[in-house]
Amino acid sequence: MIYNDQHKGENSMEINARHLKPGMILMYDINGISGKPIVRKNTVLTEIEIEFIQKFLIEKVSVTHSPLDSQEVNLKFQHERITSEKQIGEKSDPFLSVYQEVTEQFKSLFASWQANIPVKMYRVRELCLPLFELVEAKTLSEIKTLLTGRAKDIFYYKIVAVSVLSIKLAQLLGYDKKDWLQIGFAAILADIGFAKSNTLANVDQANRSHPVLSYKMIKDEATLTKNAKIAIIQHHERLDGTGFPLQITAEQIHPFARIIAVSDRYFTLYLEVKKNIERYMVNEIGKFSENIVRVLIEN
Repeated sequence: MIYNDQHKGENSMEINARHLKPGMILMYDINGISGKPIVRKNTVLTEIEIEFIQKFLIEKVSVTHSPLDSQEVNLKFQHERITSEKQIGEKSDPFLSVYQEVTEQFKSLFASWQANIPVKMYRVRELCLPLFELVEAKTLSEIKTLLTGRAKDIFYYKIVAVSVLSIKLAQLLGYDKKDWLQIGFAAILADIGFAKSNTLANVDQANRSHPVLSYKMIKDEATLTKNAKIAIIQHHERLDGTGFPLQITAEQIHPFARIIAVSDRYFTLYLEVKKNIERYMVNEIGKFSENIVRVLIEN
């Protein structure tokens, strides 16, 4: 993260991010590696903004106090922030900012894998954990619309969106944190085999081979559980045996893989048909876990 350290105003003070309090006003933008603001200046900080500022290991920020009993001060800065955001067409949602930042950095990681640099799981964890830990506070409806308006680099946005949706479904299904984190890591790594697909003969071969290639890239990672690795190689299997690469059936498909399969299929349909996605999912219940599809639809 990059703290945009401009000339400090007379009434501002630089403090450790651990000492931030709700009601303080951020004096300058905090930019991500992509160069885009993660938190914008004039933001009246809430617990949500403070949490992810701290999760992204930002050490010091410049703030000014906002008297909590002064509505006028708060309204002034909130109005300035809303006006600015309308001008650039972005929503004031910390989660969306983190989602965009993670996608930009994941794209860089993917390029390194294309250049035959090995997967370093500690970098993947460092990148994804702040986003994954924000998922609990989001509704399923919010997560299901993550790809709205995304055109550039949709391949990378979809990968990250699938990981987030997989985590949310796992949470709604009652999984413990240690398991939904592993599901999230499996989901975000499930398609990295495409980084090696330029060595394959054709598009169909690349598509059907990428789960195996993804698995080979992470099979020796100690911080990924066996269940997560199985989910990576099985995430395109279908309950009726029509999936790939192994063409196994229901009883052989791991529950983690079933969750990722539903999430991936949802966002694939989201991009292809745009509407009536739930109807398509219901029609395909023979291929996917009915319980998971119901959670996706009924929530």
